[in-house]
Amino acid sequence: MLHLGTPDEADFQRVYRQHADAVYRVCYGFMKNNVDAEDALQDTFMKYLQCSEDQSFENDSHERAWLIVTASNICKNMLKSWTRQKRKEMESFDEIPEAEKSDGSNRVLEAVLALPDKYKTAIYMFYYEEYSCSDIAAALGKKESTVRSLLKRGRAILEKELGGEADEK
Repeated sequence: MLHLGTPDEADFQRVYRQHADAVYRVCYGFMKNNVDAEDALQDTFMKYLQCSEDQSFENDSHERAWLIVTASNICKNMLKSWTRQKRKEMESFDEIPEAEKSDGSNRVLEAVLALPDKYKTAIYMFYYEEYSCSDIAAALGKKESTVRSLLKRGRAILEKELGGEADEK
């Protein structure tokens, strides 16, 4: 069991180095711009630091899933905020992070990022983080059959959007 509590600096740096890129991609997928994605990333790791001492993880995969779900929830809350809805964005919502531009899957990634939130998180965790349906269900607090339905519907949207290329990733 990995215990959170108040991690020492070395432990926190390990967790941050290990999971920050994945958490950032989730945040960027929701927020669609670098500044807000970085804010959500910071909020996610602040929440990690503030967890009570009895919070524990079974393994690194469980810890990563907790960070991804927490990041998703933080982003959803940020998107609901009144000030964000009324504010005009300065950055383009179509911008993709540099790290993602080089991997050749821009079209698929853009399509995944454009999915409705309920499909986006499940698709991301399944295909990009390689979680099983049961792990995703546990992380999201949903039934496994619900996760399978979300994946099926999300894939159908991607297939329609990408013209049959959805199964490549």
